[in-house]
Formats: sequence, structure tokens, C-alpha cells
Amino acid sequence: MKAIFKREFASYFTSPLGYIILAIYGFLSGLFILISYYDTGYSYAIADGIAPMMNFALFIIPPITMKSFTDEKRQHTDQALLTAPVSLWDIVLGKFFSAFALYVICTLYYFVYVLFTLMFIPSPAIEWGVLFTCWLGILLLGAAMLAVNLFYSSLTASQILAVVVGMGTGLFIMLYDVIIFTVANSISSMFKIDYQIVVLDKLSVTSHFTNFVSGVLNPADIVFFVSFALVFLFFTNRVLDKKRWS
Repeated sequence: MKAIFKREFASYFTSPLGYIILAIYGFLSGLFILISYYDTGYSYAIADGIAPMMNFALFIIPPITMKSFTDEKRQHTDQALLTAPVSLWDIVLGKFFSAFALYVICTLYYFVYVLFTLMFIPSPAIEWGVLFTCWLGILLLGAAMLAVNLFYSSLTASQILAVVVGMGTGLFIMLYDVIIFTVANSISSMFKIDYQIVVLDKLSVTSHFTNFVSGVLNPADIVFFVSFALVFLFFTNRVLDKKRWS
């Protein structure tokens, strides 16, 4: 796994992709934090800058994983990789953690911005506990979505298709709460009953992420995102296993 991690992580910086991702994430996160400064009159709450990045992170993540397996197919190295003396989990986790490492570097921008805040703004109102939960939330969200998009990459040889499907998933997650609310209201109006889709409500990525932004560290939210990631990593493993024996 270590060798795969090193190769994949290095590949982000031997091409423009890694630098582009870092530039986009840095620009957007800095923009939202700057807006928060002005909205709060420099009485700064870090959550105000991090919360909007959830929606943008959903669209930034697909390009990170788009080449994970599609490049192997395009360069015809997939069979060599699958028949190498490493386990499928080594392959999956090596690629996953390399993508996650790049994403973690992106999130470190927040601490750079906080450092500038401490240096140039007198008596900034930084809530360190909320900063930690926000950062943890954005990391867990990223891990879950990286696992989803890694799975998409394992299904196709087209980087464009992998990105489009990944962004479509991001859009669905953004609109999930609205869709569930609309369906519940439609059922209630049709059958004249007070209806709630309780189980589907629990699958809302937005609601679990919002708890972190609010400064609430709930073990159930951590388990949700970790389980989300593990399920799709398992799916990716099964796809590779099928290809190994096909």
C-alpha cells in the first residue's frame, strides 16, 4: 500500500491537477472567510467561512479521484496492477489515502487564514472548539465523497464520465433535503396524513455535516461518514475483484 500511496500522491504534482485543486480550494475558502470577516465586522466565527465550502467541496472532489483507476485503464496498466503481488485492499486504500492526503492539504488553508487573523486583526473572536469540529467535519465529508468517487473511477475508463457522475452525485446530495421534504409533503397532501420519511432523513449528508459546523461533536455523525466511506471502499474492492478474475 505504501508504494501505491507514494506513486499516486506524487502523480498529483507531476501534472497540473494537484496545483489546480489546491488553487481552487484555496481561492474559494479564502473568499468565504473574507466575506465572513465583513459580514461579522471582524468579530469572526470560523464556521461562517467553512460551512459554505461543503457544497463546493462536493464538486471539487470528483476531479481528485477521476484518474485513480481510469488512468490505469487508459495506459493499459490495470491488469499489471491487479496481478501484482499486493492485495486489492492495498490498491484501494493506497489510492484512497493518496487522494485524501491531497484533500487534507487543501483544508490546511483554514489554519493559515486563522494565523493571518491572529496577526492582523485585534482581538479576533475565534472559537477554537468550533474550528476543530468544522475542520473534522470537512475532513469526514471529504473522506466519504472521495470513497464514492473512487468507486465511480473504478467503473469507467472515461475521466469525464467519472467527473460528471461524481458532480451529479454532489448535486443530488445538495438537493437531498429538499427532495425528501417535497416527497413527504406530497404524500401528506395526497393522503391527508402527517407523514415523515424518518429513515431517509437520517441519510442526509447535510444534516450530519451541519452538526459539526454548529460545534456539536456527535459520535453518530462520525460513524455516519466513516461508514459511508467504508461501504464505497468495499464496493470498489468488489469491482476490482471482479475484474481480476474476468
